[in-house]
Amino acid sequence: MPTRTYDLAAPQLGDYVQPLSHGALALPFEIRDHDGRALKLDDDFLAGGPLLLVFVDPASADGQQGLATLAGAMPALQQQDVACLVVSANSDAAANTTFRQQFGLNVPFCGDSTGVVFASYGIHKGHGPTVRWVLLTANRQVRVWYDAPLSADTVMQAVLTLSNTDANREAITWQVPHAPVLIVPNVLTREECASLLASFETRSPLMIRPPRPGELDGNYRIPVYEHNRQDRVDEILKDQTTVNFLDQRLFGRVVPMIKKSFGFDVSRREDLHIARYHGTREGNIMGHRDNVSAATAYRRFALSMNLNDDYDGGEVVFREFGDRGYKPEPGSAMIFSSALLHEVLETTRGTRYTLISHLFNEQTLPR
Repeated sequence: MPTRTYDLAAPQLGDYVQPLSHGALALPFEIRDHDGRALKLDDDFLAGGPLLLVFVDPASADGQQGLATLAGAMPALQQQDVACLVVSANSDAAANTTFRQQFGLNVPFCGDSTGVVFASYGIHKGHGPTVRWVLLTANRQVRVWYDAPLSADTVMQAVLTLSNTDANREAITWQVPHAPVLIVPNVLTREECASLLASFETRSPLMIRPPRPGELDGNYRIPVYEHNRQDRVDEILKDQTTVNFLDQRLFGRVVPMIKKSFGFDVSRREDLHIARYHGTREGNIMGHRDNVSAATAYRRFALSMNLNDDYDGGEVVFREFGDRGYKPEPGSAMIFSSALLHEVLETTRGTRYTLISHLFNEQTLPR
């Protein structure tokens, strides 16, 4: 009689294997790596570019060859911004750590104890190919897959060719030409934008923590260390005259366009900030989402409005939808889902100022 838990479940699991198809959306999963850390398909450090999933029996001959080839190709994959995740048929974390060290791999090496992740990508673990390579696009469509006994070297060359958008026009057809953003022009005039900036450097005290109740009356500035970046300071707008003016424009010109475009009734917002980006970015160069924590899950849309344009760099990039940088004209509001991975690039000349907030309604608040 089998005693391992997976051996008991395996006969039934075969009925749940999902066939792969080109262009299908990759099925989400949660899995633990060799160190026990929980990983998800949409984690920020994996998102924003192609992802190569390697499903492998690391004890098999094809599996060993595949891992050796993967290790050798890592510099080329990194150069093309292809992230990698190994999903092992072995659920023993200590054994997976040994395999990872044996081949010198610096990518997450995850054990699929239930076989569910294998099944989500077309394999009945222990009853299918010993190696399957699945290449996902930046917006997480299934691009292509290969199985052993096809040579690992042949597979890797194909993956690198498919991921090279400079050399391969067919790869471009898998990129989304535009991120799903809404631009509302002329919410503020250039003169109104300039007026907002006047108080930033001259009339707002700098705090290193949010003020306590009654401690401050008016706007204040505070450093923002998102992903450890060192180029951002925000002014939190509390001046009631300014806030009332901005709300009149926001709810009069932007909110109706959100309703028209997305069918969502915005009735509430967070504090309005003016974010200042200046100098070298530093920190961890990666995107983020605005509503992934329990404390921010109510957010539905992000508002970003440039207040000046006398700077270089500073574009907003949505890596899951390509490398295009968005830099609307001053006074134009850019609206996008809080669930989108996005990143503000480094400002390479001058100083970027942008008005930001997050929008929602009563129905999205936790009950």
